[in-house]
Order: sequence, then structure tokens, then C-alpha cells
Amino acid sequence: MDKSTSGKAATEKPLERYVRILEIVAGFPGGISGTAVGEMLDLPKASAYRLMKSLADVELIEQSGPSAANFKLGRRLERLLFSGASDDWFKVVARPTLQELSEKTGQACFIARLSGDSVRSLDMVAPGDLVRAYIVPGHEIPAHAGASAKAILAFQDPNFIASVLDKPLKRFTAATKVDFDVLVEELQLVRKTGVAYCIGEDVDGFAAIAAPIRIDGQRTQHSLCVTGTIQGIIDTNRETNVAVVKRLAEKLSKILEKQFRHTLKSTA
Repeated sequence: MDKSTSGKAATEKPLERYVRILEIVAGFPGGISGTAVGEMLDLPKASAYRLMKSLADVELIEQSGPSAANFKLGRRLERLLFSGASDDWFKVVARPTLQELSEKTGQACFIARLSGDSVRSLDMVAPGDLVRAYIVPGHEIPAHAGASAKAILAFQDPNFIASVLDKPLKRFTAATKVDFDVLVEELQLVRKTGVAYCIGEDVDGFAAIAAPIRIDGQRTQHSLCVTGTIQGIIDTNRETNVAVVKRLAEKLSKILEKQFRHTLKSTA
């Protein structure tokens, strides 16, 4: 190490070193050793391992493969990257599955996404002759009355659920549930069955069935939903609609995870 490089390393801000380590580790999806990272940054071996251990302690990187000396991006950082993925990216990846659900059910279908403490529709597909669709992209779904919101909310931290539901809630129809304990019990059932319902709770005469889109290691932020009249969604085709929504939500989960991993590797 020459004097100029040594001086730079000595005066460089610690946060900059952490960021540079993350940039290097991101370029090696299969893992890279602390020794190699230290050499790339002109850092002493002990310093490189100390910095990498700090990153590993907060799950921004993690040990990779059989060698404890190798590191890759950690689950926590991947969660941050996944949470920040653009709506356009999700629309492109999810659209074929959304179209398949609409074709199989003959109903309007949409993807919902958690943003902050609210759930909004992200993208929608409906048969060309269907004029009763009322969920348009960007529409906010009431957390206590919408199936797509319940499917997401059920898999959140209890404190987050309380912050959203433990307050005065709007009663949209006679079927709207506004009691906190009743809603918590319903969310527990959603976690158990993997499906959420809205039967005339936000709009009279309309219903919806939704399933969460769950990706291993990621916070549940999306759901897949079919919506229409109570007769078309619940009274005549309930079991069929439940089965296809759950199956395609699981299919989309796998597609999203695979595409997200591919995106991480291609941008590294």
C-alpha cells in the first residue's frame, strides 16, 4: 500500500467503507471472502473482517456456502431492496398471472400492495364485457373491509395491525366489521386458511376473495384478488374461486421471487 492509498484509507468516513463493502459483496452473488474484500479496498485483513462482521451482525450481509469466510448480501438488505421495488416492475412480472386469473374466473382481478400503513390496488385486469369492475389502479382498499387488504394485513406484526385497526373505523355497509377483537380473530383465520374474504363489507352487493403473495424472507406486501358480485364470487363459484386464487397467488409468489433474484444478480 502506497502512502497516498494509506492516507485515503485513514481519512475515509466509516460509513463510506460499509457502503463500498456492500457494493463489492453485491457483485458476488455466490459469496466473497473478507480477505478478497480487504484487498480490493486496500484494507488490513483485520479491519476488513471487523467491518464485515458489523454488517453481518445487522443482517446486511451473511455467511455464504460451506466456508464461514465467505459473505453474500443478507436477508435484511434483500428485504429493503424488495420493499423498494417499483410498481412498474411488479406490474410487468405479475400481469400474465393476473390475466390468467381473470380468464379462469370470468371476473375482475387485481393486485394490491401495502404502502406505508395503507393498501392500494396496483394493477387490474377484467374481461372486456365486464362493466361492474369498481377497483381501479391506485384505489385505496379499506384495511378492515377489503379482502385484498386483509390478506396482507394478516401477515404483519401485531403492533402494526393494532396501529391500523385499533381505532374508530368507518362502517361502509351493514356488513362492515368495526370491532378490533372481531377483526383480529378474522385475521387469525386468514393466516390459518391462506385466504381472505369481503362479502358486502365495503360495497353492498359486491364480494372479493384474496390470497397473500408471500416470498420467503420478505415482508408480505402484496395480495391477489378476484372481485365481483356476491352471487358470482360467493354464491355460485366460491370453492372454485378460492382454489384458483390461492393456486395462482402461490404461482405468482414463486415467479416474483425468481425474477427478483435474477434482477439482483443482473444488476450486481
